[in-house]
Amino acid sequence: MMEVNIICDALLTALDEARYNESTILNYKGVIRRFYAFCESMSITEYTPDFGQKYANDVISKKTGKFSETRYKIQGRFIRLLNSYYSTGTFNFGTRKRGKIKPSNCKHSQIYCNYSVFLQTRYTNKNTIHFYEYELYCFLQYLDKLMIYDLDKLTPNIVIAYLKFIKQNRQRAALCGLRLYFKYLTRNDLLISIKGIRAFRLKKIIPTLTDEDLERIKNTIQSGKVTYRDAAIVLFGLSTGIRACDLIDLKLTDINWINETISFKQSKTGNTVCLPLTISIGNAIARYLSEERPKTNNDFLFIRQVAPFTPLAGHATCYAVVSRVFEQANISKDNRIFGMHMLRHNAASTMLKNEVPIETIAAILGHSNTDTTDIYITTDTKKLKSCVFPMIGISTEVNI
Repeated sequence: MMEVNIICDALLTALDEARYNESTILNYKGVIRRFYAFCESMSITEYTPDFGQKYANDVISKKTGKFSETRYKIQGRFIRLLNSYYSTGTFNFGTRKRGKIKPSNCKHSQIYCNYSVFLQTRYTNKNTIHFYEYELYCFLQYLDKLMIYDLDKLTPNIVIAYLKFIKQNRQRAALCGLRLYFKYLTRNDLLISIKGIRAFRLKKIIPTLTDEDLERIKNTIQSGKVTYRDAAIVLFGLSTGIRACDLIDLKLTDINWINETISFKQSKTGNTVCLPLTISIGNAIARYLSEERPKTNNDFLFIRQVAPFTPLAGHATCYAVVSRVFEQANISKDNRIFGMHMLRHNAASTMLKNEVPIETIAAILGHSNTDTTDIYITTDTKKLKSCVFPMIGISTEVNI
């Protein structure tokens, strides 16, 4: 065991050495003061994880008598830090990730784990792996209801019944997942049974930014209302349509300042892309690196602005960045998607308007074929209008 004041003092020292913001350290000092009071009320001077959990569970506000989400989050993280030091002698400042859902049945769980290992040898993109894992999870949960635990007993009728059972908007994803899994099982009989099925797919005209929206973003960035990092991310997305997962993985070494290019391997397709380092993107990145990026040995291009200076967490972080810039630019959502995907749509439609060949756009976006890229044709209203047939000479009467 160790004394409460020693472990708390060690935490404050570690926060300072990790270069956390003063405001963050001040918040932890407040938590520690409340923790000292809690310990005093319990006559506790030695820290143990069991006692720490009691403090983490003390989430009822003394003022309102109701559950406090703020206390729940910060006290929970505080105790996790103390527990990491209690167990290992160091504070683990990494973010806690939720565990994956797995089938409840032990036989299905083993099937799921074996397939997960296979997916990790085939794909590098975590989202792609998670997609196929989740589709198998849903299928196994359905089989669990039928009490089918031996996959040799699978029949085409069972598979068809499953596709009828799930919601229509899930059928396309389910078919994609089942096709790969049946190939993995080398069950050609099951693969043939779903080969001709085409699930309903609603294709909407994708949302893009208007010329007025783009001008507002430009003015917002030039006015300095957003950070250099956020400005560089938004400009990068608008110009290249880079996926959030690829932007997060960008390294400083991916930028060739001499040849003025940015090269990276797309995590979803595995293809290497070499993009021109335009003046606007180059200047934005240079400002971020020279004037704002925290000094750290981390090789990632875009990192957290507060300690610990780790890479951006994921899609949610990129979404938050784009949303902040849009909010400063006074751009309303209006039933449009936001985040990097919006910037990706806009980059593709802009390239199309500038008469960039569809094959080139597909290569830049990382599409396996141009059929996927064809959706962006719907964003070019001028060219769509040129496709309309004239209605001159058509009679207003209909003869039966």
